[in-house]
Parts: sequence; structure tokens; C-alpha cells
Amino acid sequence: MEYNSKKNICFPAIIIILLVTHPFSFSQTGSESIHAKAVSYFNTGDIPQGKKLFKEVIDNVSRPGNEEAEAGLWLELAKLIEPDDTTGITRQYCFEKMISLYKKDGNEEKEIETFKWIADMHLVTGKLDLAETELLNVLQRFKAIRYPNLHYTYDLLAVTYRYKGDFSKGLFYALKTMESVEATHDTTYILTYYSRLANIYRELGEHEKSVQWYRKLIRVPEFTDGSNIYIFRDAGFLTRELIKLKRENEALAFILEINAKNKPIGVHATASLLASLAYCYHAMKQDQQADKYYLELTKLSEQLQKNNEVTTDVHYEIGQYFMDKLQYGIAAAHFQKALNAADGTNSLSVTKDIYMMLYKSDSAMGNYLSAMQHLMRHKILSDSIFNVTKSRQIEELQVQYETAKKEKYIAALNSQNQLQRIRTEQVNRTKNITLAGVALLMVIIGLLLNRYLMKQRSNRKLEAHQRELDQKNFFLETLNTEQDKLLKEKEWLIREVHHRVKNNLQMVTSLLNTQSAYLHDDAAVLAVKDSLRRMQAMSLIHQKLYQSENISTIAMPQYINELVSYLHDSLDTSTRIVFEQTIEPLDLDVAQAIPLGLIINECIVNAIKYAFPDEQKGTVSIILRHSGADHLLLNISDNGIGLPPGLDIMEHNSLGLNLVQGLTKQLNGSFNIESNGGVHIMIRFVTLNK
Repeated sequence: MEYNSKKNICFPAIIIILLVTHPFSFSQTGSESIHAKAVSYFNTGDIPQGKKLFKEVIDNVSRPGNEEAEAGLWLELAKLIEPDDTTGITRQYCFEKMISLYKKDGNEEKEIETFKWIADMHLVTGKLDLAETELLNVLQRFKAIRYPNLHYTYDLLAVTYRYKGDFSKGLFYALKTMESVEATHDTTYILTYYSRLANIYRELGEHEKSVQWYRKLIRVPEFTDGSNIYIFRDAGFLTRELIKLKRENEALAFILEINAKNKPIGVHATASLLASLAYCYHAMKQDQQADKYYLELTKLSEQLQKNNEVTTDVHYEIGQYFMDKLQYGIAAAHFQKALNAADGTNSLSVTKDIYMMLYKSDSAMGNYLSAMQHLMRHKILSDSIFNVTKSRQIEELQVQYETAKKEKYIAALNSQNQLQRIRTEQVNRTKNITLAGVALLMVIIGLLLNRYLMKQRSNRKLEAHQRELDQKNFFLETLNTEQDKLLKEKEWLIREVHHRVKNNLQMVTSLLNTQSAYLHDDAAVLAVKDSLRRMQAMSLIHQKLYQSENISTIAMPQYINELVSYLHDSLDTSTRIVFEQTIEPLDLDVAQAIPLGLIINECIVNAIKYAFPDEQKGTVSIILRHSGADHLLLNISDNGIGLPPGLDIMEHNSLGLNLVQGLTKQLNGSFNIESNGGVHIMIRFVTLNK
């Protein structure tokens, strides 16, 4: 999947070792010619015949005492079979045969190593969760028998977590790989390990650290090993990292030297080099040269294999080029090709970036529904990959690795520097949270003002249309048919107003959602998401108004049920929180339905967030019923942990609580909250509907 691939054994050498270390030979068993034919069948694409003859070779050497030799042949066969081949003898079947033979032979180390190959196979085919579980088990068993070369397993774990988007664990195991290499002095695949670390830092946006490791990987501009495709790809990554650091001239000089001293082998290596040259010239604003290489790259892209990361790189690069050219349709097609790579090809980080570019291209073409879907997928992946906890873990891992390489006499100084850095980060974090709070307040004020102005404009339009209708009715009192037509037009206009208000609220929601994708502070992101849910509560009111026959009242049972379902999905409570609803069949005026919906939104969100910590299960009850002839009672209760001991509700400064109290006053109602076996909120108000 990457530079030097993830394999860590030279398979042709296995057969040589078997012939030297075991008393039988192909000539003694009469299997030499059969073995050669079997391999030739695989080379010519006749896989079934190749499997059949290879099984015959294995059967000829299968006897007591030859378990290790037979296992070696099964390994050779496994590597001739593609991982996704499910017909006849499969790679998985070969590995299971090897495990059985090594158990019989009592060779636990080889048995564990075979399990590692199985995990590697699952990693290649994109079964990341399964590969993770298997590799962790392999690591535990290797440690139990004190196996020294743990870096091979650490390396596969680093790749697994990087592809899953868990960079904190990916970086941890990449650094553990380097520690094991240094301890064992086994530098066979040191360039691969350098590439792993460089790529992790690149995807984390740590450009200086990424350049540092790429420089170790590419010490000289001449490539002589067999990993031609991957070294050209990593050279391109180094070029791009230098450009991101505003070192364009250095980047261009480097890639031109690579181009002058090396010849790419195969279409993928050629594509990597062309993409790097095009990217450099584009960054240097030398458009004529850039266009030349992008044209060559576009033609070559049709020859690339689907299951190769270079293919994703190339289509992503071409897509960005056409985005800059404002040719959004062509750009979107290439981004989609990058997204449609084979399983196990793209990491979550790469997939996240592709969704962002699809969002931008679809937005530019006016495909807003598709654009929002891509943006939501980008946001979900971004949230799963990058958060404050993982970022802090990544920083701590890097500090731990660098600190371990320092001499003991400067450890105290490093600790002091780290403490100062943490204090500075805490001060900056506090400042950022304060600024985010002010910004959020301004956004809310702006939204409320915008909504007020929209209502004013809507009212003026309605008044103008009403005057027009009154004038027509004065002259057409006897024409009942015409009068009905005008009344229907009025109702349509009111529905259209609600429709447009709903659409405007959705547009504001989309803007807030887009803005949250660029916030890196959890408090700010949480505040924006709370605002999104409030906007959705209002949007749902206007949606039901323009969809309903009755344009002035809201059916509360259906509205509350849809609002609870939205909050349930938005906050991903799964099935651990049960919502019980007892809502009388009430139709409330929109003037009361909107504040009541916002109150329910705040109370349920608070219950989901704070009533059931540590994934506890619980129940949230929502009751809306008459309380006397002219009053309604809203009761929202949960059986959670309740309010913190000693919390003074009147002194507690909370936007949500202040909002609930303010909305209660808007309803001319009374507000009461109790903490007894959970939190119980009761709001009693006068109904406008008699």
C-alpha cells in the first residue's frame, strides 16, 4: 500500500532456504518440473491450473518430519494467490494450513508470524478493524515469548491506525517501530519506516517534522532500489511539504534534480513525477509549464490501476487543477474517481480531503444537496480524526520520543519547558474560548435580528397583498368563485412565506455547519452545534406550517415527536436513552409553538449531554397536557444523576438555562426545576387556543 509495501519477507528466498535446510529436494520427489509449471501457470494467468499443480507439489512433500518445509510451500502458494481471490484454494486457506503445521511442529514463533501475515492480508483488503484486533493479539503473543523484532508488527499497527484516522495511535506505533529498530539494529526496512512517519506528520499538517523525515528517506537524488514507484511518490510529497512552508524555489530545484537524474519505471512512478512537476510549476505561477504537465498527467491517468494510492493522488491533483480552471464538472469527475478507489487504498484522512473537494465542486455547480452530503461526510471524518484529545496525545507522543533521545542531565530542563508550554497553551485556550463565546453571541444576535427583519418584510408583503385582496373583494362581492380564488392565493402566499423562512433557516444552518468544520476549539464547535439544533427546532415549525392545511397552528404531538427524533439522531444516543412522550392532541398557535419547541430542545439536549454520563442508560419523559381550563403544563424529566450538589440555579450562568427562562417569560408562564432522582423541569403557561 505504500513505499516498499507492507510485506516484510522475501518469498523467493523461502524456497532456497527450504532446499538447503531440509533433506528432500524437488528432484528427489519428482516435483521440480511440476513446481515450475505451477509457477508458470500463475504467471500466465491460469490460476486454477496453477493451484492444482502447486497442491500436487505440496502433497508430494507432505510427510511426518517435513512440517516446516511443507509450511514454506504453503506460504509460497499464498503469495501467488491474490488476497481477494475467493475461488478454490484461497490465501486464507494457505495460512490456516501453515498454522496447523507449525502447531504440529511446536514452532510457536512461526505460528504467530503466520497470524501476522493473516492480519497483513486483512489490512491490504481494507478490513481495518479485524486487522487491528489480530495485530494486537500477535503483538501480545510475541512479547510473551520475548521475540525481539517487534518493529515489523509495530509498523503494521502504525499503518492500520493511520488508515483508520487514529493518528495518536498511528504515531505511537510508528515511534515504537523506530525504537525497536534502534534496539535490534535491524535496518532492513528503515526507509519504509521513515516514509511511515513522514506520511503521518504530513497528514497531521506538521510540515516541518514531515520534511525532516522525508529528508532522511531521500538522502540522495538518485534512486537505485526496486521501489521506484514509492520513492517518486515520496519525493513528490516532500516537494509539496516544502511548498506549504513557502519554500517554492527549493521545491522546484529538488524535483527538477530528481527528474534529471532518474527515470520512472512504470505508469504509476511516471504519474507521480508528472504530478509533482505540475504542482510545482502551478505553485510558482508558471502556468504554461504547469498546463503542459497536467495535460500529460490527465492522459496518463486512464492507465492507472484502481487499487493503487498513486491513482488516488493523481485524480485528486487533476481535480484541484480543474477547480482552479473553474471547470467544476471535470474536477468533480476526477475527485469521484479518487474516492472510488479499491478497498484498503485510501486512508480516512485522504477520504476526508476528497469529500471536501467534492463539496466545493458541487457547490460551485449549484448541486447543493450533493454538496451538503459531501460536507457532512467530510465533517464526520474530520471529527473522528482530529479532536483536542487526539491532538494532545499526538503532541505528548512526540515529546516522549524526543525526550527519550536526550541525555538524562537535561531531563529536568525539558520538563520545565514542557510545563511552560502547557501553561501558555492553557492561557491561549482560555482566550480562544472567550473569543469563540463572543463570536457565537454575535452570530446569535445577528440571526435573531435577521429573523426579525424577515418577519417585518413578510408582514409588509402580507399587508400589501391583503389591501389588494380587499380592493378586489369590494368590486367582486357577488363573484364567489373569484373570491375563493383570492383566498386561496392568500393562503398560498402565507405558506410561501413560511417556506422561505424555513429555507433561510436551513441556509443559516448550513453556514454554521460549514463554519464549524474550520473551528479547532471543542467549546466553539459545541456552541455552534447547540445553535444548529435551536435553528432546526424553529425550522421544523415553519416546515410543518407550509406543509399543513392549517397555516396558523401546529399539531404538537407530531411536532414534538419529529423534534425528539432529530435530537436522538443528532446526538447519537443509540438505544441507551429511551424517550417517553405523553402529548395531548393539541394545536398551538405558532407564537407559542416556537418558544415551546426551543424550550423542549434545550431541556432534551441538556438531559442527553449531562444526565447519563459514562454511557449510562436512562429515560427522558416529555409530558404536555392541560392544567386547568386555560393553562398548559410542560413537564420534562429524566432519571439521571440530577443536578450537581450545591448548584444554585439562580446564580448559575448558563446560556441554555437563561434561554429557557427567557422563553418561559415570552409564554407568560412560570418555570420550576427540581433535582430528585433526576432533573424535573415544569413550565406552566396560558394557552392562546381556547
